[in-house]
Amino acid sequence: MHGYSSSEESDDPRRPRSQPASSGNNQDQKKKRKKRLPPQQSINKIWKKFSNRKFHKALSVLPFDSVAPRLGLDRPNELLSEGYELAAEECRRKVKKIVQECRRVNMRYRDPGWDLDWDLKYEKGNTLNYIGSNKFEISRSTLLGSKAVVPKAVKRVHEIFEKPAFMKDVNGSDVKQGGLGDCWLMSSLTALASVEDGVPRCCVAYDTKIGIYGFLFYRDGEWVYSIVDDKLYLKSPCWDSPSMQRDLLQQIDREDVETVYRRTYQTGSKALFFAQCKDQNETWVPLLEKAYAKAHGDYASLSGGWIGEGLEDLSGGVTTELFSSDILDLDAFWDNEMSKVNKEFMFGCSTGMLDYGYGQRDGISEAHAYVVTDARTLKSGQRLVKLRNPWGEIRKGLWEGPWSDGSKEWTTEVQEELGHKFGSDSVFWISFEDLVRKYTHFDRTRLFRDPDWRCCQRWIGVDVPWKAEYHEKFRIKLTKDSPLILVLSQLDGRYFKGLQGQYSFRLHFRLHYEDRPDAEDYIVRSHGNYFMKRSVSVELPDLPAGKYIVYLKVTGQRDQEQPSVEDVVKRESKARVENEKLAQVGYAYDLAHSKAWEHMDRVAKIRKQRDQKKASSCRQQERRRQWERRHISREVTKKQKKKNGEKKELKKERKKELKQKAAESSIKEADEDKKAAVAESGPGGKGKSEEAKDDATPSVESKDSPDASIVAFDVGKMALHDGSDSGSSGSPTDTPKSEEASIFPSDEKKEDVPPINGALPPSIDDNDAAAEAAAEEPKPAADIETKTTTTATATVTADAQESDGDSSDSPIEDWEELYSSDDYTRKPRQFPYPSPAPRDDYDTEEEKMPAPWNAVCIVGIRVYSKDSELELLTVMEGGELDGMGEKGQADLDDAQDNAGGVRLGEENGGCDGL
Repeated sequence: MHGYSSSEESDDPRRPRSQPASSGNNQDQKKKRKKRLPPQQSINKIWKKFSNRKFHKALSVLPFDSVAPRLGLDRPNELLSEGYELAAEECRRKVKKIVQECRRVNMRYRDPGWDLDWDLKYEKGNTLNYIGSNKFEISRSTLLGSKAVVPKAVKRVHEIFEKPAFMKDVNGSDVKQGGLGDCWLMSSLTALASVEDGVPRCCVAYDTKIGIYGFLFYRDGEWVYSIVDDKLYLKSPCWDSPSMQRDLLQQIDREDVETVYRRTYQTGSKALFFAQCKDQNETWVPLLEKAYAKAHGDYASLSGGWIGEGLEDLSGGVTTELFSSDILDLDAFWDNEMSKVNKEFMFGCSTGMLDYGYGQRDGISEAHAYVVTDARTLKSGQRLVKLRNPWGEIRKGLWEGPWSDGSKEWTTEVQEELGHKFGSDSVFWISFEDLVRKYTHFDRTRLFRDPDWRCCQRWIGVDVPWKAEYHEKFRIKLTKDSPLILVLSQLDGRYFKGLQGQYSFRLHFRLHYEDRPDAEDYIVRSHGNYFMKRSVSVELPDLPAGKYIVYLKVTGQRDQEQPSVEDVVKRESKARVENEKLAQVGYAYDLAHSKAWEHMDRVAKIRKQRDQKKASSCRQQERRRQWERRHISREVTKKQKKKNGEKKELKKERKKELKQKAAESSIKEADEDKKAAVAESGPGGKGKSEEAKDDATPSVESKDSPDASIVAFDVGKMALHDGSDSGSSGSPTDTPKSEEASIFPSDEKKEDVPPINGALPPSIDDNDAAAEAAAEEPKPAADIETKTTTTATATVTADAQESDGDSSDSPIEDWEELYSSDDYTRKPRQFPYPSPAPRDDYDTEEEKMPAPWNAVCIVGIRVYSKDSELELLTVMEGGELDGMGEKGQADLDDAQDNAGGVRLGEENGGCDGL
């Protein structure tokens, strides 16, 4: 950028400024207009303050090292089954240990870190709300109020269900959404239940008698486990708590009123506040939802989401976002993808996401998640798709067009062929053509059913400027032909909701051959996700062996209405009391960001070394320039002194010559006068007394004498020239013309003349008379400033000649040892650090503006392949790229880049256009 400042300037535009001078009468003060800068400088100033020179991100929230450094995060190219089995084995081991402990003390398991019962009774709401949220307001008034939509009680499974069963009959049609907006998760559970061994693979350990369950979820590229007890939230309060239901039942004259109340309001799946099974004794849905909520910190964090994210978290697959209008060949889409549902893929679908409404389209609810559970081709060739609404309610949100329940298309033969029965299980069939016409958005999740699939991943931190560009970030070495799936993802902010900050990001990447990085030579680009921001991916059925590079681009968006991470921490710790929620969410934040600790530490060290080297180089160059200036000044001074000496010698010789001529002339005149006197001493001549008087009077040449005039002019001119040359150690400067000088005998007593306007009296030194006379005259301000600068330069030069310190005349590089590794000053210090300026706390225009742009994204790449020797390397920064890697070209269809037209002149040696 033109006119951009050096690194010594403050990054923060809100730095302290001097206070305006105070005046006795503020009303008389006139407001000064700011100096208007040229347009380009004004624009540069705006962008200079727009963003930080260096981007930073809080990698740790808690004040102590709560998260140990993670080893082996850059996982090797391991089999997918190995990572799953490792997490499953650890979960089983811990569940087994807890079961042994509970049996030893004859107690059911109570989760001490996520106890729903005590959290509700103490009115904390930590298990219900994320930090900064009050979605479920827990207070005495809401717990006792009949209209408040909050949980009212907590009980264990054996207290709620008469004959509790866990995964006895896993069926996708058994999932029913509760009092939370997590239809995306319920649809994912429905899809998972439709896959063979889907739910049992998610729940790896449990003991229903002890009341402990261990579930596995896929989070940020690795399997994590969540262990919970069997306590669940209920809609209605207990009998002993005041409620409208109890008051109504007490009006009935019965002895078993309490039993009736419990059986009516607190028994079976219908009594649960959150998700439930349609089977009144099945428990796998609420318990799995609870474990998923615990993994994210609370239930409110699950409100709102995308089916694809839920499918990834439950299955460990890779989701791609599809739009029905973008599908090129519908027949190929049916044959290769949709017909393989529950085998190689899982599908979720929705419609009307951007239509600003929650209406219906022939019974289909807008902005609501549905799941594909089956796809069949009838004998007649008709292609049908089976969908389910996770609401699980009768005739609500169901398709009402052709092939809906009770439509004319159904015959006995078709019902027998599909095994379909009309009912209230929220399941309906729709033709494939109507599916792609009514549903606009699909989430397709690939399942890795083949045991040969492997995964290798890396995590890095990426600076996100306001105008993002592609940069080389990763290198892939494929040793054999293999299918390849690339996934670029960012941290899942749902796990530390409330601490996401103001920035959201979108990811883009391109895959190139190593030797073909041009924009037009890419192999494939990432499939952009418009709704799912968490990850982007691309699938290559068969990629030949070779070396490849990945160019990455991250774009950022800022929501200034959201608080920054530091503002949230400040708000939550302001009271300086115990804050369990901040500790819990802060730990999740630190745990997630620890994935990039190693990389960002390496980048910080590289940048520190680069900045130190750059600052040292700048100091050496500046020291060299100063030395060269001093060297030139010394040479000029020597030459000037030599010239002045020569002039002085010439002047002395000329003075000597003039004196000699004057003496000879005086002698000659005296002789002539004597002869004339002798000649006149005859009759009528002077007497002896007159001759003696004449001899006693000094002989002085007349002012009007031609020889005297010439002598006076030459001496005055020489004195003036010599004074102007010798008055400065630098280059000669112009001196005002002095008055014409006259020569007086050295022994003649002259009368002092008072100075004019307070000036010093003129000197009587014969050598400098003319020069000082010129110096006495008033000079313009410019001449005075030039004289001062020249004198200061001469003084500094003289000091430099005698100094042996940092300002030595020789640019010795050993002086760099005086600077610490954290000193990035680009100019060598001549004086000690100045004292800090007094802080001024008055508001300025910049202080009222938002903080400068400062965005950093934690990005991870996962490479799925069947090559056991695959290598994935991270490209570290080099040169001046600030950790961004080698810069790549813009996309070939980039509108801004293409607006520049064709530029082939430099490459082809021809014209600059076509």
